Amino acid sequence: MLPPPPPGPPPAEPDFGGQSFQDLDISTPAVAASAGAPRFESKAVEPGPGSQASAASASSPNLLVTVNNPCMEGQGISSHFTYEVTTKTSLPQYKFGQFSVTRRFRDFDWLHAQLAQKFLGVIVPPLPEKQSATVQTMRVSGVGFSAEWLEERRSQLERFMQRVVCHPALHTAPDLQTFLEASEETLETWKKSSAEPKPKQYEAMLGDVKSGILSSYTRGFGLLGGEAPPAFTPVQDVPCQQMGNYAAALETQITSVHKHSKKYIERHRALAASMTGFGLSLTQLANCESEINASLAKALSQMGLCVDRLSSLYTEQAAKENAAFEEPMKDYIRVLAQVKQAIGARDAALGAYNAAQQLLLQKKDRLERAKEEKAGALRREVQAAEEQVAFCKGQYEKVAATVDAEMARFQREKLADFKSMVVNFVSTQLECSQRIQATWQGLLPQLEAIEPPPPAVPPPPGPPPPLE
Repeated sequence: MLPPPPPGPPPAEPDFGGQSFQDLDISTPAVAASAGAPRFESKAVEPGPGSQASAASASSPNLLVTVNNPCMEGQGISSHFTYEVTTKTSLPQYKFGQFSVTRRFRDFDWLHAQLAQKFLGVIVPPLPEKQSATVQTMRVSGVGFSAEWLEERRSQLERFMQRVVCHPALHTAPDLQTFLEASEETLETWKKSSAEPKPKQYEAMLGDVKSGILSSYTRGFGLLGGEAPPAFTPVQDVPCQQMGNYAAALETQITSVHKHSKKYIERHRALAASMTGFGLSLTQLANCESEINASLAKALSQMGLCVDRLSSLYTEQAAKENAAFEEPMKDYIRVLAQVKQAIGARDAALGAYNAAQQLLLQKKDRLERAKEEKAGALRREVQAAEEQVAFCKGQYEKVAATVDAEMARFQREKLADFKSMVVNFVSTQLECSQRIQATWQGLLPQLEAIEPPPPAVPPPPGPPPPLE
């Protein structure tokens, strides 16, 4: 039996959690031959009722988090909302089985930033957008915060927390536990300690992973001067390039679907508003006809009531469509931003690995051409560079394996989420269509029963005119 091959970089087509790859016919920008395949190849498998994927999409039985009671505190520009974060857990690391804390949005934002920084390659669940200029205006004026806006904000923050506590890599993070159970003073102290600078070696190797821009790769070429040795060939990660192209194409298409679905739902809201005026006009017309033709007036009045009911129905339909389709689509745009960040961490780690190899070759080249009096110092530099290569390789392989698993998880959950979205959307269309049809059908017999007014009775003949 042949010995197993030595370990190396991830293969060109890694096994994504048992999923196979197949070409997806999606529109992506043309990529040069040296940049690898332009498509992410993946075949998602729908999880069964008892599978880990379906369990992961629900709340964890050992850690359940809810976000409730949004409350505005302060006045003017210093005003802010607080939320009650309640945790129920059976995990032994927590002091109590059920407890609550009060948190601001900036606390949620801090938690998100910590998870993204410390769990490279993990698709950290997205937060809702930070407050816009319009929201800032509402804070200053103290008006404009509707119950609908507050509920949407609360539900988005709750969705973020529930995704985090269900994530196999994130639910045990110390930052999460501190966020969930620490007092405000303890949390602020923890934030200050977590803001301490990371080891310089880590920053030099991985650079700015969050933005996906690796300064160490370009810095490696200029540390010793001269050009790169011609024998150096950077390691290519074709699956990473495919993932990036896939995520970019998917983001473009989901953004387009969200744009048009929003217009479709707005049309139903506009239809509801127009039918309100339509129903009122019919009622006023019925009042106008009440003394001329009672049958017609009654039918018009019934039609006005029917149209008014349809107005409420279209309003209800728009609300269901927004909850079942538009808002989840908007949320997936935020999810894809996190997907791209995870892929960027893999690309950055590969860049650090290539930069370390580049630097090692440069140092070895200098050692070969160096004089004896400088050879000792250069050997130590070569040894340090070899350690850096080993470190960067380990980091890259770790991040690559994490991204492989995360993309497999993303594909499984996306399949389940999109199936739920489209089924709920079409079910809403069918239900509302049937109710609209039934409303019109119930009105039709009343309209068909319109009768002409009875013939006018001539007045009785009066006395004959007097004779002259």
